[in-house]
Amino acid sequence: MRRPEVIMAVTAVAVLALSFTLQLVEGTEVKERYHQHREWPSEEDLGICPVCGSDQDRTSFKEGHLCTHLPILCIETDGQKIPGTPIEASDDTAPGYETAEDGSTEIVVHYSTRAEKGVWHHPEDPATETGDAKLRIRGNSSRWFSKHSYLLRMVDGQNPEMDCLAPLLGMDPGSEWALHGPFLDKTMLRNYMCMNLAGQIMSWTPEVRFCELVLDGEYQGLYVAMEMIRVEPGRLELTKYRQGDLMCSWLVRVEHRPQPYKTLDNFTAYTLRLERNSNLELLYPGTQNQTEAVKEYVTEDFNSVEQMLYGQKMGDESDAWKNVINMDSMVDYYILEEFLAVNDTFSASTYFYRDRRGKVCIGPVWDFNNALDNFFTPMPKEELILSQRGWFAQLMKDEEFVRAVIRRYHALRRGILSDEALKQYVAEVDAWLGTSLQRDDRVWGYAYDPKQLSSHECRRPEQGSGLTLEDVNWSSHEEAVEWMTGFMEGRGQFMDAYIESLLQYCHPSKR
Repeated sequence: MRRPEVIMAVTAVAVLALSFTLQLVEGTEVKERYHQHREWPSEEDLGICPVCGSDQDRTSFKEGHLCTHLPILCIETDGQKIPGTPIEASDDTAPGYETAEDGSTEIVVHYSTRAEKGVWHHPEDPATETGDAKLRIRGNSSRWFSKHSYLLRMVDGQNPEMDCLAPLLGMDPGSEWALHGPFLDKTMLRNYMCMNLAGQIMSWTPEVRFCELVLDGEYQGLYVAMEMIRVEPGRLELTKYRQGDLMCSWLVRVEHRPQPYKTLDNFTAYTLRLERNSNLELLYPGTQNQTEAVKEYVTEDFNSVEQMLYGQKMGDESDAWKNVINMDSMVDYYILEEFLAVNDTFSASTYFYRDRRGKVCIGPVWDFNNALDNFFTPMPKEELILSQRGWFAQLMKDEEFVRAVIRRYHALRRGILSDEALKQYVAEVDAWLGTSLQRDDRVWGYAYDPKQLSSHECRRPEQGSGLTLEDVNWSSHEEAVEWMTGFMEGRGQFMDAYIESLLQYCHPSKR
């Protein structure tokens, strides 16, 4: 190892050790997390590719040849049309989605990976993992992007109607994976970075891996493969439902326009406290077990919690809600979502779960594509966005909860969420991605010009602001990273100064 590399390695270890020590001092648990960019060698570490030699231009998918230090995911559709492209409705109703030629909502595909650690990868290399899966375009707002995101659901090749568990890119076996194609996020970093931050703070958080996607031999760019939130071994582990159980574990989420047959009539929905077009969707027990008795049980159990929150005089020294809701999960979730300025909180991609043996928890976290001022309209840097949204508006009336938020926030800011740790993390990942960023730009670089994009694909200035499309959209990857880092630093400075102001909500005059 060369001397500069030794110095960098020692510095990185020292920073990590300092962060860990600070958090132990503050009583803040640090959870083990796999960080791909720290585990896998960089382009510089690998040196000259023995296959391509020193003259290989790695900034493009030249003549169908790809040479990368990142893992490669190849998907073959055999010429099938991939379903899931949205069809815009003429009114405010939910959009429809294109289906496959036979009318199905998913197609069966074959996938393979090149993911051996410590070597250069090429699509023609022997496969590391292979299998069959069902594929469709996924997402809410991201479905409209030219660079699609996909859902990959593992199936038995002999019986495609049977789901199975399979590993992907070194992650533990699972049944479903999201292939997130960063498009609105010109940094390419948000989902990878924020998921890994959350995974060090909260309970189970989906694992993430960068890869480059080749679809039917055509290069698609840089992607983030993400574990989907599923109740199964190695992911969200709840007491398994058995048919006929009078009590059951459950997983639900607040989402825009969920499937009607999965929608629950919860308290905050019928009292119009949920965001417009949002509803509560039952995810576990799964569809095949969602009998009327199961749906009624979950609805009543969830409603009892909401009715207690909104019916109890919060802050009256009653611990009733603390006996039912896991306060630590609410504290951590609030801090993460508020610090990262996630506008979807309590309107979309907001999950809750309860093991039948325990308390209600919020989470797991999901979808940071819009975090850190990457929403379609600019997000405020100097404003507490979520303190009065959803359940948080009620919990902020309880002084114990507010003081727990303040203590935990200050502890995290001295460690994982410190300016130094965050800026170093961004710099590490950005440098490690290397020429994959240029390869992605060769395909999707036109997205830096908002005039070449539809209104669904770019940020828009607020009406009356006097700003133009060019003012609120970034013209390069470097500019996007600089903006995100500046927003993140400014967000921290604001919250450092105003986190104590949350105490106003538990003052007697606010109860």
